[in-house]
Amino acid sequence: MTQISDYREVTGKMRNRKWMSLGLAGLVAVPLALAGCSTKGDNNPAQGTASPAVSAAPSAAANKEPVKLTMWGGVPPESGPQAVVDNWNKENPDIQVEYVRFVNDDAGNLKLDTALISSQPVDMYMSYDYSLYEKRIKAGNALDLSKFTDYNVDDKMGTGASLWKVDNKYYGVPTQKGMSFVWLNKDMLDAKGLPVPTDWGLDEFRDYANKLKGDKVWGAAQSDYYFNVPINGSMLKQSLTFSKPDGTSAFDNPLTVKALQVYSDMMFKDKSMMPHTEQITSKPALDQMFVKGETAMLFSTNQIFRTTNNVKDYPRTFKVAAAPAPKVNKDQTDYINAGGLGDVLSINPRTKNPEAAWKFIKWYADKGMLPMAAGGRVPSSKDFPVDEAVALMFKGVENTYDIASVKRVMFGSLPLGLSRLDKKTGTEQQVIYDKVFSQKLTPEEGAKELAKVHNANLQAAKK
Repeated sequence: MTQISDYREVTGKMRNRKWMSLGLAGLVAVPLALAGCSTKGDNNPAQGTASPAVSAAPSAAANKEPVKLTMWGGVPPESGPQAVVDNWNKENPDIQVEYVRFVNDDAGNLKLDTALISSQPVDMYMSYDYSLYEKRIKAGNALDLSKFTDYNVDDKMGTGASLWKVDNKYYGVPTQKGMSFVWLNKDMLDAKGLPVPTDWGLDEFRDYANKLKGDKVWGAAQSDYYFNVPINGSMLKQSLTFSKPDGTSAFDNPLTVKALQVYSDMMFKDKSMMPHTEQITSKPALDQMFVKGETAMLFSTNQIFRTTNNVKDYPRTFKVAAAPAPKVNKDQTDYINAGGLGDVLSINPRTKNPEAAWKFIKWYADKGMLPMAAGGRVPSSKDFPVDEAVALMFKGVENTYDIASVKRVMFGSLPLGLSRLDKKTGTEQQVIYDKVFSQKLTPEEGAKELAKVHNANLQAAKK
């Protein structure tokens, strides 16, 4: 869900995570092209000869200052981006890139948007949320990439890339697969004789949680964002904006009711999942709960790699396996995994070096983002060296994962979709999820309320 990254995760409002502080913005130097000079030799028409030109200065190439670019992104520099630009800078002395971190929350995105319209240096930048990406395009802050004809985004990234087109044009390149999935403690599965799921629904997810729960061990854990993943995935087939053919909201449907009911039962009947109100109060670090063996399953995204790979600070003795996000019903054939492609890298139209920025983006998408794999970011380009990415992703911790299951989920062919639910609706709907999971609303009432706020915003958008 980067793309769908999930509005709370994407906007940094997850109660269970707090990202690192902002990096410092770099300076862009305008390249100086020093033209070579030469003196003219005497020309003697009578003899029909001319003396060769003599250079009066070193060549232009020898004195040309390198192009300097800044790339803004939301990932901490030590989690891959700094290594990316360091690799590029070594290979390309004529084009030097500096990475600038912005925190991917409301304040951080506002800082980026302000920089884009000011004199601050921003040549390239990442968008993690479709609504913000579209807003930047409409504000004239993203370059139309159709001027470049040497890179076929659709061919490189697959059908999911087209969801990032605006007016049938690309204003950024989606560079990674973003999806939600379930981490599992494989040792606990083995002890119960349970296989790693490859295709399941919420009923099976509930059954696993019930069988895996134990003394001081929750069967499953997930932050508030992920409650809407099965719901949204069930509606993506209808519309990227989750509306019916008649233009009204699709949230009021039996699958929404069932999803809300299953999660409520897991909290209050089975007691296999921490009650939402308790989670709000105690604000547990769910990723740390997982590596400590305090929950058998964890609904998350690729960001979990920062914790599961860090066996020094978070030692564990069990193997980690992965399963796809559960559908609402296992037999759904039109289910689309919410998330799609993400990490869209765009060029600021105000850059003085668009060609240099484009050269960097092509390199980044096809091979340059390799250091990002260690943090769990899955490249979307078909030409990316997958085996190298997997090797780096598990370097030094290979024996602590069920790698086959992780590769199946993260590098497989699950149908991916991109949610275009507007941010306002997502924020307002979260209040409703909170009420359902604190038993202030029934699942049936909750589904109607989700549709109600969505319909109000759909109508407002038409005005």
